[in-house]
Amino acid sequence: MQNPTIYEKLHEAVLDYPHGLAIYYQGKKIRFKKFGKLIDRMSDILANRLDVKKGDVLLIAQPNIPEVLILFYAANKIGAICNFVHPFTPFNQIKSIINQTKTKFAFLFEQRVAKEVERYREISDMVIVTRIEDFLPLGKKFIYHNFMNRAIRKKLGKWRGSFKGFKYLKDLKPTGHIPETVTGKASETSILLHSGSTTGDPKTICLSDNNINCVAEHACEFLSLKPEQVRGGGMLAVLPSFHGFGLGITMHAPLITRFSCILVPKFSAKETAKIMKKTKVTCITGVPTMYESLLKCPEFTHNKGLKNLHVVFCGGDSLNTNLQKEWNETMKKNGSHCQLFEGYGLTEAVCVNIVNTYDHNREGSIGYPMSGAEFKIVDDNGKELPRGEIGEIILKSGAIMNGYYNDEKSTKEAVKDGWLYTGDLGYMDKDNYVFFKQRKKRVVKVSGVGVFPTEIERLVESVPGVEACCAIEIPDPRLQSAIKIFVVAKFFDEEGMRNAIMDTCRKYLIRWSVPKEIEFCNELPKTLLGKIDFKVLQKQEDEKRGVVR
Repeated sequence: MQNPTIYEKLHEAVLDYPHGLAIYYQGKKIRFKKFGKLIDRMSDILANRLDVKKGDVLLIAQPNIPEVLILFYAANKIGAICNFVHPFTPFNQIKSIINQTKTKFAFLFEQRVAKEVERYREISDMVIVTRIEDFLPLGKKFIYHNFMNRAIRKKLGKWRGSFKGFKYLKDLKPTGHIPETVTGKASETSILLHSGSTTGDPKTICLSDNNINCVAEHACEFLSLKPEQVRGGGMLAVLPSFHGFGLGITMHAPLITRFSCILVPKFSAKETAKIMKKTKVTCITGVPTMYESLLKCPEFTHNKGLKNLHVVFCGGDSLNTNLQKEWNETMKKNGSHCQLFEGYGLTEAVCVNIVNTYDHNREGSIGYPMSGAEFKIVDDNGKELPRGEIGEIILKSGAIMNGYYNDEKSTKEAVKDGWLYTGDLGYMDKDNYVFFKQRKKRVVKVSGVGVFPTEIERLVESVPGVEACCAIEIPDPRLQSAIKIFVVAKFFDEEGMRNAIMDTCRKYLIRWSVPKEIEFCNELPKTLLGKIDFKVLQKQEDEKRGVVR
C-alpha cells in the first residue's frame, strides 16, 4: 500500500497477526483482532454519536491506558486530528489549547476533571471522561470501582439539580454502522503535539501520518532484529502519548511491527519488575532517571525476565556515561546481553532520527542516522562545516513536521529547503556519527567564549560518586558570566568531592568552562518527563542574586 495512513498501517498488522498480543495493560491482554474491533467500535461512536468529521480536532489528555490508542487509531480512521496534551495540564491551559486549536471534544480522565470540577462544568458539553479502570482485569476493576474511585465519581455526577453530570466514554454506545476509512490523507496534519520548539518558545507542532509512520517503520532497524524475530516480544510504553518518543516509538512502532505495546500509566521500578515476570519485555525506551531507578531496584536487577530484554534506549536528556557503563555491566553480571544506547530527536521530526544500535554505535555520540535520514553540521550562514567542527545540527528525513500550528514565520525559520534547523550544536565525525554539544540557546558566554553546560555536566557526572549534575550561568564582575554547578552525590566527604570535581574540570575543560561555584544538594528539580530542569535552577539562582534576564 502506497502512503498508508496511521490507521491503515495498524490495520495491516491486525489482518496479518490477529491472534498476536497487541496490548498488555495491568494484567489485561488484548489481541490484535480484538484491538481492531475496539477501534472500529470507537470510530462508530466518534462518527455517528459525536458527529466527528474529517479535520475535526479531538484533545486527548490521558495517562497510558488502552483508551489512548483506541481513540488515536479510531480518530485517524475517520480523518480527525488528535491533539495530545499532558493529562495533568491545568484547566486554564486546557481551555486555552481548546480555543487555539478549535477542538471539538476533549477526552479527559476523571481524576484530572475531579481536581477542577467546578471549572470543567463550564465546558462540560465538550468534555468526555475516561476511567483508568475500564480495561483492568476483573479483580482490579472491582477494587478500583468500589473502593478507590467512588468519591471522584460522585464529584463528576449530578450537581444542584441543573447539572446532569459529565459524559463518560464508557456510556457512549455504537450504532452498528462502522464508518468508511478515510484514505489518501497521509501527508495532511493528523497529530498536534506541544513542545518547546527549536528556539525554546512553546509551539504546537503539526505532524502527519507520513511523519509518524516514517519513524515507526524503522523499529526493526533500531532493534537490530529481523521482523520475524520481533514477534512475540513487547515494548514497555512508559513515555507518554503527548511526547513524540512515546507515541511514535513506544506505541505505534511496536504495534505496526507486530509486537506488543505494554502500557504503563505510571512508572515505578518495582512495577516494571512485576510486569517483566508476567509478560515478555523485549525493549524499554526511557529517560536517564528511569534507568537510575531500575538499577537501584533489586527486584529488577535480579529479575528472571532480564533474559528476554534485548535492548534499551535513552532519549529526552543526555546519557551519563557512568550510567551507561553501570547498566551494561549490571545486565552482563545478571545473565542478560541487553545494552543501553543513546538516541537523539526532537518533536519537529517526531522523535529519534539518529541513534546508537548494536549495528552502529560509537561511545559519546548520539548515534548514526537512521536509513533515509541525512544530517549536516552548518555555520550561522547555513554553510556545511568540515568534519569535527562544531556548528548547528540540521537534518532532513520523512519525519520532518508539516509546520508549527498557525505560525508560518516560525516554520520558515525552522525548516529551510527541507532541512530542519534543530537549534542544537554538535559535530560529525568522518564515519557520520554525530556528537551533541549543547542547545544553541543555552550556550553561556564567559568572557566572550562560548561555554557548553552540557559538556560540563557530562564530565562532572563521570567523576566517581557523582549521581547527577546541572550547570547554570551566574554573573561575574570580571568575566561578565561564569558557571555554577549543582551536584547530587551518592556518597562523599564534601571537601574531597569538591576537590575531585575541580581537579577533573581543570584537567579536561578550557579555563572558561571550569565552574566558579559548586553547590551540593539532595536532588535536582525535574520536568514532567523526568529531565533535569535547568530553567528552574537558573530562575531560583537569578532571584537569589537579584539578576534580571
